[in-house]
Amino acid sequence: MNRSGEESVWLGFGPRDAVQVRDGRVFDAGDAARTLRPWPSTIAGAVGAAFGREVGAVRGALPTRRDPVAERWLPYFPLPADVVPVERNPRRWTRLRPVETGVATDLGGTDTLLLSAPGAGASPADCWWGAARLRDYLRGDAPAARAGAAASPFTLERRTGIAREGRTVRDAHLYSSDFLRLRETPGERWVFAAQCVLTRENTRTPQGPVRLGGEGRLADVEVLDPAPAWPEPPEDFPGGRVLVYLATPGIWRVRAPDGRWRTTWRPPLPRHAVVRAAAITGPDAVASASPDGSGGVRGAWLRWAVPAGSVYLVQFGGGDPAGTALEWARKTHGTALGADQPDPIGRRLATAGFGVVLTGRWQ
Repeated sequence: MNRSGEESVWLGFGPRDAVQVRDGRVFDAGDAARTLRPWPSTIAGAVGAAFGREVGAVRGALPTRRDPVAERWLPYFPLPADVVPVERNPRRWTRLRPVETGVATDLGGTDTLLLSAPGAGASPADCWWGAARLRDYLRGDAPAARAGAAASPFTLERRTGIAREGRTVRDAHLYSSDFLRLRETPGERWVFAAQCVLTRENTRTPQGPVRLGGEGRLADVEVLDPAPAWPEPPEDFPGGRVLVYLATPGIWRVRAPDGRWRTTWRPPLPRHAVVRAAAITGPDAVASASPDGSGGVRGAWLRWAVPAGSVYLVQFGGGDPAGTALEWARKTHGTALGADQPDPIGRRLATAGFGVVLTGRWQ
């Protein structure tokens, strides 16, 4: 049981080879398709294959390292988008702070804040924090030199191939494609880890190997013991101010004036909560498809997502903003926003692991 009373287990997926998960855009000469780390939907499919059926919810995936000394699993998280290097001294880091502007925006009103810091540089790519460092950040600590950033858990491999038609190479079909491989070092072992919330129907012991990503590549499956843990949230939220950090990409949906559900960058929040500021580095193009059992696919889709590592500064109102914020944060921390929305597609995306958030303080 976890702290919410749910029965859950953490699974680790260890790829036997480099992994290829494209962002879903056109793969053709001159186009912009990229290879990225596995989406939540990729891992959710692998979890379902391991259990033989879907679980209640999947929360992940996180690159996770086995500490050979402490003999425990340590998850890693994308660097928060409001932590950036100082432009004139990249070895020093700073945290963007909210500044009153009084400027009206299309969000309505003039209470939108600007995130800024003297000499702030551009957001870095592929930087990661361990759970302990992220916990300090959620409590409001400022970053120090190098911000405690860890080396990337991934290495990129570029492979060259040809497209064939029978025994003949197709004209103009020499191509190169990128693959991701979890870092391999002596004494260390990395996996993609996900928390799986179980239902009464999930009675089977997870089994592997399972397919992970494109080209039918395989990954071994194991139950992680002791299980990794999400960084703990703060004990209070003065003034009703909650920082919402995205641990996995977020895809949320809102009902438009014409009655249709459309993708939005704003997370679903309670009635007395508003977004005052946001640091977002995206968007990400996310594609997914399910096999149809005959070698084809069904239910293919592409949507734009808010990238993992994005940060929202949320302000609660009402008669007791601090109490309301604390109650919401305790319920939300380590879960996916949108799982209780009326839109069935939005609920499906949340249970697959899109939009898992951690909560912290902001000033």
